[in-house]
Amino acid sequence: MSASRRRFLKYAAAAAVAGAATTLGSQYLLPTPGSGPSTYTPNSTSTTTRNTTDKRYRPPEYLDFMNWLKGVSKPYAGKRIVAALELEAAPLALQKLDPEYLSYSGTYVGYELSPFIQNLVNTTLAISTRAPTYDIMNVDGSNLATFAQHLIPPQELAQKYPNLTYPNLDMNGFAGAGVAFSGKYPQDLIFPPYNKELGGSLFEFPQDMPVMLRFYRKDLFDKEGITPGKTWDEYLEDLKMFDDPNKGIFGGGSMTLSHPSIIFEYLNHLHSFGGKIWELDDKGLRCTLNTPEAVAALENFIRLKNYSDPASASSTWAELGILMAVGRVANAIQWADYASVVNNPVQSLTAGKWDYTINPSGPSGSFSTFGGAGVGISRYSRNPEAAWLWLQWATAFGTQIVTLQDPIHYSTPTRSKVYDDPTVQADVKSGRLKYLKVTQDILASNKVATLITFPAWQLARVQIGDVLSRCWNGGLTPRDALKLGQENIDKIQGGPVFSF
Repeated sequence: MSASRRRFLKYAAAAAVAGAATTLGSQYLLPTPGSGPSTYTPNSTSTTTRNTTDKRYRPPEYLDFMNWLKGVSKPYAGKRIVAALELEAAPLALQKLDPEYLSYSGTYVGYELSPFIQNLVNTTLAISTRAPTYDIMNVDGSNLATFAQHLIPPQELAQKYPNLTYPNLDMNGFAGAGVAFSGKYPQDLIFPPYNKELGGSLFEFPQDMPVMLRFYRKDLFDKEGITPGKTWDEYLEDLKMFDDPNKGIFGGGSMTLSHPSIIFEYLNHLHSFGGKIWELDDKGLRCTLNTPEAVAALENFIRLKNYSDPASASSTWAELGILMAVGRVANAIQWADYASVVNNPVQSLTAGKWDYTINPSGPSGSFSTFGGAGVGISRYSRNPEAAWLWLQWATAFGTQIVTLQDPIHYSTPTRSKVYDDPTVQADVKSGRLKYLKVTQDILASNKVATLITFPAWQLARVQIGDVLSRCWNGGLTPRDALKLGQENIDKIQGGPVFSF
């Protein structure tokens, strides 16, 4: 297949997916803002009525919160706040629920939804100039070092605005990994090889906490009468088996643009070979990118290229999701939340054909990259009270139950007891949210890789992404790539040790 034809197919496929219509099917009861008492009565559902356009189940905790919100938010009716969020499943699900939030709070919320890097550029500019551009900001855990001092900690907001703090607010109900990696700075490095708490403070509430899974085309595997391989060697054999470019399908796909995505994907290989990017000691972080384990992991990663869609070279997780949705690849290591894209008939031409399992194993076992994000309130917000009300709603247990029922956009919830809800359990059992079972098993195994945030991370990230991408494209050998990457990182601040 010629390069020009490959480019045509890539962009034609992207246009097909982008042009798909969206629909909202749901289920249940919610209170109407124009009826019932205006004061908060704990556990009251007296204002509940049927809404004909959105029938999602609303748990009692959600109804109770909305009833409370209606009573306390009147002084902020008509206020406008802006939330800068990533263009990902969890924020999209919240945006779709926003008309309901407006009905009860009277607050207008502007959602600026942009891809990861654009969101980072926009929010970094806002905090560097201390501008009140955004009231609410979505901050990936790997970037929290840059943003922490520019966010108002939730505990500070609760103390400052006791009358605007939900009486049943549970600050301890978030999953441990979400708080450790996406809420605190410095992070609590709760998984191997570190197993170390760094004594950080909470600066934002966890918003989503996906891990990377192995996605595979179950229909193709079933046709061949085989199951997915469990090791990286077997994974490569699976890619070879289903690689048929003449029929428009490749064995696999990866995210190998010079972008944070390639680092996230490489971490699955790196930790499974016993390597790591950083050594942690009492002085701080020291780069250990150039080790035999890291080289072996990169060699393992690069050998997938021969059986991967050529579009992988220009792909992040978003483009890889498109390649999966249009049937261009048979296997991929992808964020769990992309289950909401590839298995949804509104967005995908391969809906119902994908299944998930843990990542292949290397010498040190199977590891999955954690990539959660949090959401917090800017210190430069002119409307922190209204923003605090929104933040509590957006991360509440009940809200997560409702957004998980969105037929198009659903994510990995951050509140632990969400997994105990009968509605969620039924959706896991039915297969619609099957990926949540895999993510829970991974987090329980402690076989999790994550990026460590520190003030110079953005500079280090560029160096790592650059050498990994150049290696994938054939410009550097794995050994030369990691040697160059470590040398460049060691020069960033005139020495090899980075502090928090």
